[in-house]
Amino acid sequence: MKQQKYNVKDLTLAYFQKKSKLYRAGGYKYATPLKRSVMDYQSHFFAFLMDINICLLPVYIWVIEFLLIMCGLIPPHFFDLLFYLMFALLFVSSVLLLAFFTARTNGQSFGYAMMDLKLVKRNKKEAMHLQLILRQAFGFGLPLMVLGFFFQVPGVIAWWILNGIFVLITPNQQTIFDLIFGLIPVNEPDQEIRFETKAEPVKEELTITPIDLHIRSNYSDDGYYDVEELFKQAKENHLEVISITDHNCARANAAAVRFSSLYNIQYIPGVEIDAQYKRMRVRILGYYIDWTNEVFEVLEQNSLKREKDLSMERVEKFENYSGIRIDVNSLISNSRFQTITPNEITKMVFHNERTRLLPFVKKYIDSCESESVAMARFESDVFGKNGPCYVKASYPDAKAVIDAIHKAGGIAILSSWHLDYISDEVLEEIVDLEMDGIECFSRDIHEQTIAAALKIVQKHKLFVSCGSDYHGPTKPKYHMGVSNCPSKALPLVKILTKAAK
Repeated sequence: MKQQKYNVKDLTLAYFQKKSKLYRAGGYKYATPLKRSVMDYQSHFFAFLMDINICLLPVYIWVIEFLLIMCGLIPPHFFDLLFYLMFALLFVSSVLLLAFFTARTNGQSFGYAMMDLKLVKRNKKEAMHLQLILRQAFGFGLPLMVLGFFFQVPGVIAWWILNGIFVLITPNQQTIFDLIFGLIPVNEPDQEIRFETKAEPVKEELTITPIDLHIRSNYSDDGYYDVEELFKQAKENHLEVISITDHNCARANAAAVRFSSLYNIQYIPGVEIDAQYKRMRVRILGYYIDWTNEVFEVLEQNSLKREKDLSMERVEKFENYSGIRIDVNSLISNSRFQTITPNEITKMVFHNERTRLLPFVKKYIDSCESESVAMARFESDVFGKNGPCYVKASYPDAKAVIDAIHKAGGIAILSSWHLDYISDEVLEEIVDLEMDGIECFSRDIHEQTIAAALKIVQKHKLFVSCGSDYHGPTKPKYHMGVSNCPSKALPLVKILTKAAK
């Protein structure tokens, strides 16, 4: 099969989302508002020129067309049509495109992104999308359109000169509409944006399986794509049956059942729930569930509360251990899932020049071959199981989760997550909790584990499932439809896809 590729749009959005996440996770503290310095004036001016040139691209094209008309290569009667077409495109580029791009990137226009500048609130925290859209529309695009139409070039230049005067006289180089909407431009702090680019090579003998029953949407904390985009990709990959199994959340199923008929792909309502068996964390997949059952709302709320409580405990332990104070309120308020993860705390430490010099941090920087390795080791040593800031979570009892799935009309399948670390004896015990099947095929388990799981499945006459655990570009080693399920085992999985019948 071909390795999953991500287009420019996906990678660009992922890049800006990661930058924004780092900024919210404490990076805003180290952003510096623009000052009356030559360097800051240059950065701001160059950013302005880049935005102007991109927005005026329709005008440049129209000038070329006008010259072609003057040369007789285009009939003169097309002049009015081309002019109004140019004006419409100018509206799109200067009013809509610039405004919505700035909002989508959380404060960076085209030029600001190139010059590492960012539009934020006066307290340096990220501005609301509506503020950014209105600022760009009223402060940039609409004056360009209106003044250009009624007063031609002199009117536009006069507006830019007026704004330039405000930029020169205000302490933080604010334009008129920056002042109106309470925004300031800042220099972004240095941030090391890394993506997992070295995805595991896909073996030649592996092909896309037409069934993928383990996919994550952006309803999961680490999922990327929305539900419809997943169906689009499933259609492109010629998948026949899929299930979206978000982490402790069943909300995606409402949309998924509608897209199922639209894309002519069989859909099995699903969810993946954290559970505990004898102090061991496991994950249980629920298929054919009634996602409207209140049990899933309770499970989701309990999961969110648990993760938030763990975050608070993790922060307290880290503050006591390191002496570093963490701005909990800003992190929680800007976190969609109300969590503060070990990874976020690690990034805060390594992206701060002062905390990097602390002995217990500096030793990792000095001894590791790269920044990413240093951060990974720091996170493992400090927040790992034997680390000083390790927090132990308590999850719902596995039997209770299985019963809940059954009461919601579903089938309970043991996820392949960490299946390599479960002995055959314990696996038998979990199956005896009235488990309906095992996810025997995935990218995460070894061949020996697959063989042992299939043996237990055959012994207890259980369902067999397969899944890719596809997340999108956040975890590029997983590819939709790639589940290590050989073609000869596909009939076993198809039994599960027909279970509702």
